Amino acid sequence: MARLESNFFPACFFYLLLSAFIYPSILKAGKIFADDFESGELAGKWNQVNIRTPAHGGYETNPEHVFSGRRSLRLTAVANDGQSSVAQVQCWFMPGYDRLYYRWYAKFAPEFDEGNHMHWTMIGGSRTDDKYSGFGKAGIMPNGTDFFTTMLDPWRNWKKYPPPGALCFASSWPEMKPGRDSVHYSNHLLPEVPFVPERGRWYCYEVMVGLNDPGQKNGEQAFWIDGKKLLHVKNLRWRDSDVLRLNFFWFAVYIHQAQQDNTCWYDDLVISTVYLGPKAEAENSGGN
Repeated sequence: MARLESNFFPACFFYLLLSAFIYPSILKAGKIFADDFESGELAGKWNQVNIRTPAHGGYETNPEHVFSGRRSLRLTAVANDGQSSVAQVQCWFMPGYDRLYYRWYAKFAPEFDEGNHMHWTMIGGSRTDDKYSGFGKAGIMPNGTDFFTTMLDPWRNWKKYPPPGALCFASSWPEMKPGRDSVHYSNHLLPEVPFVPERGRWYCYEVMVGLNDPGQKNGEQAFWIDGKKLLHVKNLRWRDSDVLRLNFFWFAVYIHQAQQDNTCWYDDLVISTVYLGPKAEAENSGGN
């Protein structure tokens, strides 16, 4: 008993030190991009802002839809008679990195229903000598030197899952499988136990992508919800040349067949070279 008491205070001090000084310094050292949406304009931080009208999104100040602080980002894919609809923000970080983590908080509107499928977040790799080489590639299989992408998307799988759908990776890489029509659309990779986010509730999301040594099958990707790892995919061959690196990212609400308005709110994004994990409860100021 005496030994436990003598070790308690040094251990307690160590964890306080870790929380107060060491972890923030690691976070700062690893951070390559961040937006808490509290200041400035979107165009001042993001390289491309595809928010056509106020109906499509912008800064949100209603406290009900802000996780921390006073503002969040709202993106709305507006109804478009069953045609595609999108709101999106995008950034580049050239020439790129071989391993990245991105963490953010998000909430789907209570009535959110994309139909069958949508696109939500993407991180990917273009050539270091051509930042656009990863764009306009829908339905094309990467060749190992042109691009790769992976999205974290909610997927309803033809109404098998309730809206907004089960979270999955939708990935394009050189060893992906073709669809039934022989077109190489992104392959869905799901956890053994599917996870469907509850609409109207904030969650902490985090994604990791680690690139392979060129030509080798030692790449990986994983995602966490509220600090719990739900999926870890290994043995991926993302690339055959180091001309490809992780160098672009976007948030989007892209609905393929937009029958109604669909809104998602985002807050506290950090892209880093180290794992981040959920924010400490003490940091949250009125998260919903």
